[in-house]
Amino acid sequence: MKKSFLILLGVLLIGTGIWGYTQYEQNRENKIFLENQFNRMFHDMVVDVENIQVNLSKVMVTGTPKQNVLLFSDITHLCYDAQEKLSQLPIAHKNVSRTEKFLSQVGDLSAALARKNLEGKPLSQKEKETLEELHNYSNYLSKEYITLQDNMAKQGMYIGELRKKANEKLKKANKNMLSTSFINIEEKMQKYPELIYDGPFSEHVRKRKVNLTERKIEKGEIEKIVENFLDDSIKYEVNFISETDYGTIPVYVLELKSKKREKAITMAVTKRGGHVLWLLDPKKINEAKISEQEGIRIAQDFLKERGYENMIPTYSLKYDGQLFINFAYMQDNVIIYTDLIKVKVGLDEGKIVGFDVEGYLMNHRERNILKPKVTIKEAREKVSIYAKNSKPRLAIIPTEGGEEVLCYEFKAEYKEDTFLIYINAQTGEEQKILQVIIKDNGVLML
Repeated sequence: MKKSFLILLGVLLIGTGIWGYTQYEQNRENKIFLENQFNRMFHDMVVDVENIQVNLSKVMVTGTPKQNVLLFSDITHLCYDAQEKLSQLPIAHKNVSRTEKFLSQVGDLSAALARKNLEGKPLSQKEKETLEELHNYSNYLSKEYITLQDNMAKQGMYIGELRKKANEKLKKANKNMLSTSFINIEEKMQKYPELIYDGPFSEHVRKRKVNLTERKIEKGEIEKIVENFLDDSIKYEVNFISETDYGTIPVYVLELKSKKREKAITMAVTKRGGHVLWLLDPKKINEAKISEQEGIRIAQDFLKERGYENMIPTYSLKYDGQLFINFAYMQDNVIIYTDLIKVKVGLDEGKIVGFDVEGYLMNHRERNILKPKVTIKEAREKVSIYAKNSKPRLAIIPTEGGEEVLCYEFKAEYKEDTFLIYINAQTGEEQKILQVIIKDNGVLML
């Protein structure tokens, strides 16, 4: 009996040992796989940052707008690709948030300057100085990442140890980067990134000063505001990061943590009225499973449920499994482009992962829209006879001086190109023309 028990015990011990070794090997293989994935992403990100620096230096020496468009377009793509790679690395978000914002801002500026060059407008001296400054900081960031990469190779560091060893170097890069006037810690650090290509007229949304007259919201009320806005049945730990001014809007900047989530959500809530000004959810986006049309519907329903009625999708861009959508307010069948809301939808689960209502809060009000003095027929005559155009719609667009003007918006086609032509509904003059580039990943307005 005792002998049988010992044999049985021995078999169990051997079986346990075999099972334990198998689990160990599986865990080791999984760890190696994850390390390889992280290493690849980190390497790709470093290459992106290097190329951003190289392209910015090329912009400083080239003199042709056509070449600038190509360079700026490439920089935009590289910035967002680097930002996406950085967000997936096992690094605490707070330690690289300013770098992420830096990449976002360089991408946004590059997209805007590409539009400007396509219009035949040369870069101003101030823009050149800004680009030179950005080049210097991208060069610094590139060197820091290359040094970090070399040290990891020499010391046998695993990418997973970035949380313990490399974050101090990244903090140093972030701290030095903040000295540039372009990266303003109080405003840019937690700012929701603007869309890759911001769509028509979005660069004008911050020109108007806003004065929210609603009552001041106390910190004790914030948790309920967060709960009502997210409406996802998850209990969040709400941490106050800062109190700052986002443009001209005083806000509370928050970090929302939950045991059910790997990464924290960041959010800004206005001190007056308690409006969620922007939200950024850095969750991992998996393979897209829903269509762009469904993504737009989800975003539109999300806005309606939060009291933003009569919002019309005017622009979209699909990028890395996410759909970026611009919505403009519609009043009396007139599209008001300055009353802008941006929404980002993950096409894997249909979750809202980005939201920015700054344009709407800065500009929204009920307008006294005057009746057009120019008829549709008269406006159509201003469009080239070589362009095939569709039935126009009325739209309010901003001027360079920050004013608003009522226009007829014509969608016109010439050969294989599509344009949006804006004819002033009061004077009959051509107010603006944008080129529409329909790509596999969305619609780009230039």
